Amino acid sequence: MKIKLNFIYNSIIIFLIFLLIFGYQLNKKSSSSKKNEVSNLTQQIISKNNQISKIQKNLMSDKKNINELVNPRNINFIKIVKEKELKDLNNLKFSKYRTNEILFSGNYGGLGTAYIDFFNNDEELFLATVDGVFASAKVGNFESFSKIQSNISDLITYEDFYTNYQYGIKDILVNENNLFVSLIGQRGEKCHNIKIFKSKINKVSLNFEIFYETPECVNRDNDHGYHAHQGGGGRMVWYNESILLTTGEFRNRPLAQDKEKAYGKILNIDLNSKNMKVVSLGHRNPQGLYYSKKYDFIISTEHGPKGGDEINLNHNPLDQIKNYGWPISSYGEHYYKNYSEKILSKAPLNKSHKKFGFEEPIKYFVPSIGISEVVPLNEEDTEFLVGAMGNEIKDQDLGIHYIKLNKERKKIINHKFIPLNERVRDIIISKDKKIIVMFLETTSSLAVLKK
Repeated sequence: MKIKLNFIYNSIIIFLIFLLIFGYQLNKKSSSSKKNEVSNLTQQIISKNNQISKIQKNLMSDKKNINELVNPRNINFIKIVKEKELKDLNNLKFSKYRTNEILFSGNYGGLGTAYIDFFNNDEELFLATVDGVFASAKVGNFESFSKIQSNISDLITYEDFYTNYQYGIKDILVNENNLFVSLIGQRGEKCHNIKIFKSKINKVSLNFEIFYETPECVNRDNDHGYHAHQGGGGRMVWYNESILLTTGEFRNRPLAQDKEKAYGKILNIDLNSKNMKVVSLGHRNPQGLYYSKKYDFIISTEHGPKGGDEINLNHNPLDQIKNYGWPISSYGEHYYKNYSEKILSKAPLNKSHKKFGFEEPIKYFVPSIGISEVVPLNEEDTEFLVGAMGNEIKDQDLGIHYIKLNKERKKIINHKFIPLNERVRDIIISKDKKIIVMFLETTSSLAVLKK
C-alpha cells in the first residue's frame, strides 16, 4: 500500500512539472510579447504551487514530506547555460543550473526558493529551501547537492511553514562551524514572530536550537491588517561579535516607529548574551543587508508598498539610532485607496523623508523592482550588486542592478540594470570576490558569476 501511495504521489509531481515545462515552451513560441509570456508562466506556476501544497498537506497528516518522495538523498541540478558573458558586466561570465527537485517557493511567481551561503573557506556551499530542506555541495560541482537531515520539523510544527509561500525560512548565515537560520515562527494560533535557529555544522545531521526570537509576536487581528510576507525581513550579516538582523512589520505599520518593538527594524544581537539593541527603525521589509567592517557602514535594501523600494546607507551605525521613516514617509503609495482615516493618519506616506526628520534613501524605485539582497564587488566597498524580483522587465525587475558609490560612500554615481528574466532571491560572494552565486526562483535555478 505504501509503495502504491508513493508511486501515485511521484506520478502526480512528475506530471505537474511536465505540464509546467510544456507550458513554458508553448509560451515561448506563441506569446505576442515577453510580458504575456511571463504572465502566462506566472499563472502556471501559481497553479502548480497550489496543487503541490495540497499534496503536501495530505502527506503531513501521515507525517511524511513531499521532498523525500521526490529525492530522499540529493537535490540535482542540470547545467543549462555555460559561461555566457553578461552585457554591461563584461568581466563576469554567467552560468546557470536548473532543478526540478525544489518544490516550494517563497513567492507565487517562482518555481522554487532557496537561500545559500559559503562555508569551509568558500570551498563548499550550503543551501536551504524555504520549507526547511538543507543540502551542501562542493563549489564547482553544483550539479548535485547532498541532503542533510535536520530537526526542523520537531521545532516548527505549524502547517503554513511547509505549505504557504508567506512563511518559511528567510535567510541562512555561516560563522566558522555554526549555521544560523532565520525564519517565521509561531506563538499562538494567529500570532507570529521572527526566530533564529543555530546548529553546529554537520553534513550528516543538523541539530538546531533556538538562538534568538523577537520577544513579542504580531497578531493577525490588528487595525492595519496582516501580511506575513511583509514581516519576514530575516536578513543576517556579521557585525563584530554580533549578528545584524532585519525584521519587517507584518503590515502592522505603526510597529516600525515603535522603539519598544522589534519589528520594522535592523537589530543587533550579541552572540554571547543574545541581548538585542535597535540599530535603526522605520523599515517596512528589509530584504538586503551588508555591513562594511573596513569602513563601518551598513547598506540595506527594503521593499516599499506600491513603489518606493529603497537603498539606504547607515554610516557609523552604532553611534545613534537612525530612523528611515516608514510608514510616515515613503515614495510609494498604498495598495488600496479606501483605507480609514485612522490608518492613513498613522501611515500617511509623505513624499519626503528629510522634511519629517528621517534619513533619505540614496536611491528609491518607482515602480518597485522587488528589491532583494545586496553584495559588494570590490575591496573599497564602492561597487555593489543588488537583486531584483518582481515580474516586469520594463520596470527593471527580474535581474540585477549594478551601483557604484562615490569615494565618500554617500551617494550613487553610476547605476546599470542587467536583465536576467529571473527573480533574484539571494546573492552571495566569495571572500576573494571572484565567485558570485545567486538563487533564481522563477525557474528554481542557481546562477554562478565568475571573473
